[in-house]
Amino acid sequence: MKISLNWIKDYVEVKIPPGSLADKLTMAGLEVENVSLVGGDTIFEVEVTPNRPDCLNMIGIAREISAVLNKELALPRTGKLSKADAICDIKIEDKKGCLRYIGTVVENISIQQAPKELLKRINSLGLRAINNIVDITNFCLLETGQPLHAFDYDKLAGGRIIVRRAKDGEKIVTIDDIERALDPSILVIADAEKPVAIAGIMGGKETEVTASTRNILLESAYFDPIIVRKASRKLGLSSDSSYRFERGVDYPTVENCSNRALSLILKEAGGKIVKSSDIKVTGRNKAAKEIVIEKEKIDSFLGTDTSVTQCKNIFDKLGFDVKVDKQKVFTIVPPSFRGDIVQEVDIIEEVARIIGYDNLPLSMPSIKVSNISESKEIQLRKKIKQILMAQGCSETVTYTMISQKNLNDSKLSDIEKLNIVNPLSQDQEMMRPSLLPSMLSRVQFNLNRGQKDISLFEAGKIYTNKGEKETLAVIMTGVALRDWRKLKQNNVDFVDIKGIVGKVFSGTGIQDSAVSYKISELPFFAGENAQIFLRGKKIGAVGRICQEVLDAWDIKGASVVFAEVDLESFYSGSFSKKKYFPVIEYPIVTRDISLAIKKDILFDEIRNIVFNDNNDIMHNFNLIEEYLGENLPGKEYKGLVCSCKYQSKTGTLKEEEVTKVHERICQSLIDKIGAIRR
Repeated sequence: MKISLNWIKDYVEVKIPPGSLADKLTMAGLEVENVSLVGGDTIFEVEVTPNRPDCLNMIGIAREISAVLNKELALPRTGKLSKADAICDIKIEDKKGCLRYIGTVVENISIQQAPKELLKRINSLGLRAINNIVDITNFCLLETGQPLHAFDYDKLAGGRIIVRRAKDGEKIVTIDDIERALDPSILVIADAEKPVAIAGIMGGKETEVTASTRNILLESAYFDPIIVRKASRKLGLSSDSSYRFERGVDYPTVENCSNRALSLILKEAGGKIVKSSDIKVTGRNKAAKEIVIEKEKIDSFLGTDTSVTQCKNIFDKLGFDVKVDKQKVFTIVPPSFRGDIVQEVDIIEEVARIIGYDNLPLSMPSIKVSNISESKEIQLRKKIKQILMAQGCSETVTYTMISQKNLNDSKLSDIEKLNIVNPLSQDQEMMRPSLLPSMLSRVQFNLNRGQKDISLFEAGKIYTNKGEKETLAVIMTGVALRDWRKLKQNNVDFVDIKGIVGKVFSGTGIQDSAVSYKISELPFFAGENAQIFLRGKKIGAVGRICQEVLDAWDIKGASVVFAEVDLESFYSGSFSKKKYFPVIEYPIVTRDISLAIKKDILFDEIRNIVFNDNNDIMHNFNLIEEYLGENLPGKEYKGLVCSCKYQSKTGTLKEEEVTKVHERICQSLIDKIGAIRR
């Protein structure tokens, strides 16, 4: 916004150089972007933030300068106006769009050139002269920030003013000679027949004031900022008036500015006020909220040592209604034009602005140095990430908001979810109830860019109607190199993803005996999959993603395995105390078992049977290979090769001791799960 220094001096005494004034305004929160000389006047270009519409006029800036320079503010005086004998025919139909409308009819005016001093003021700020009536309305707009509009009263059909929404099919030619199509979302000023102005934006060509105008109706109104802004965007039409209405004008200034303009019109154009109406939908006279704050609190925030007099003077200069008691407690009522002042910290900011941020004392805060210990949860998360990265997984971080389509594509449409009331887009219409959609989107993203071997993990939050919780998800596709000694490349499968989950459990101190697996029936899994239990409580699931889900995500020619585990369940089960076991000096005897078992039997069940055998020489039991294909008893079978390691703590094992235990274990597997030895 452009500001004329000569014009400002009409309201407040300014003796410092323009450059110094620009610096002070900038430090007070009104950034001066440029200073230039125009015809003997100094013009400031000021960046006014959206929360300060009170500074979009000369008086508003002058008020700030009076506070910064500690000078008195001299407001223009409005002469006495004669009361009208009659009222205007004004009706507000849209009571949401227009809260107040003042209409005044002035008869027998003389259209001529505006006074030179007035023209000098508006010309310095880039407005061209039109005639004395229009120039006066522009002058008052720049002076007070309240937009005005003058109609040729004789061209208003029926002499009526109706504030209403436009009708479908209505059109208007605005004063810029452009015909504009209207619709019911746009607020208009109409006469008895047609729209004559777009409310808060621009007047119509047909009723503009011209050299032949003799009678005018002066409009001063309060239009709803949102309605004006939407109409301005829809029409692609912006003006000085709409710029101010969009940010909100001051309700009392509607009347003050009208009186100011009328006094100038009567002085410069003659005429007589014959009709006047002030239509109020709502008085807007709600009691302003009092803000109570101690001087001590102001100084505590700013590190200053201000006096009561200094603070009160600042508040007075800014137009606040302020009282102070003997305990140095201020009771402040902000003026109507300062809608941004709502709480204590806003009052503190005003003091800081006027004192000048550059004048606030510098002090280093005292910091007590102490050891900061990390919580168990933080340690656990760090440990899990280290384990997964050591397994070749990369961490990913994804958005917590997803779309309904993401949920449907992941076969999670029946899951409990938390919808967003006012989403920014369809891609962010709900909070994710699972990490699966987020992880599938990352797999799709990487595959589309030629990356075929993918191992990702994320520790993030999921959300349901019951609340939020942290979960850990791992997803893999492509080739898995399971052992540096076996260079044969295999596609990742259930064994790989389950192995990584097992590494997380063991790496965080959770014993194998505390973890169990059961076949799951989750809709997004197919083939080998399982639910994960920790001490009997379900904490997650692991398995192969079904082809239907992969097709929905446009993931082609890839096998994808996925695991999701409740991180919060880890907190109570992790970091068990480590026990020391002496190294056994006797050799280990290894025997392999080759079995054919039903596909729905988990290795965890086999392991439990093996370790439940009452013997004291079983040292370890591992899965070596899994086989699907020919030479099996049936299609419902899979082949397993397991390694049994036997070791005695008391001496070297004999062949017959190992054979006896080994055969007993094999027989238990045959009896309990129907295993077939191969």
